[in-house]
Amino acid sequence: MRIANRVFLSLCAVSLGACAQPAAAPASAPNPSLAGTRWVGVIDASVDSRSTPWLEFLAEGRMSGFTGCNLLNGGWKSEGGQVRIGALAMTKRACLGPAGDIERRVLAALNDQARVNREGARLVMVGPSGERFEFTEAASTK
Repeated sequence: MRIANRVFLSLCAVSLGACAQPAAAPASAPNPSLAGTRWVGVIDASVDSRSTPWLEFLAEGRMSGFTGCNLLNGGWKSEGGQVRIGALAMTKRACLGPAGDIERRVLAALNDQARVNREGARLVMVGPSGERFEFTEAASTK
């Protein structure tokens, strides 16, 4: 009986010791400056506001958005101080006119090879061939 008690107490001590260790931060935690933010696209004032693209960076490294025509979602992460966009899943609505033009510009700049930078108050996406699309931070709804 004594040996069983010692084993039990030893297991309890090991378990409590494991709980007391600080948890390690995830290796590729999303950039906290983008996590929980929402951005709206900079478009010409003459375009219908319903075609304004937006992006939302969720805390767990997921993002959602609107291209001006289609909804999108995907992943993002921060690597070595750079924000990287993952593969995107999108709805398949076909848009003509200004909404389609805006979507083409957004998607040319927003892909898994894009550079994502902050330039002052703007979030700028630059595609591999230099395509550029800018967003401004949306007002908080909280």
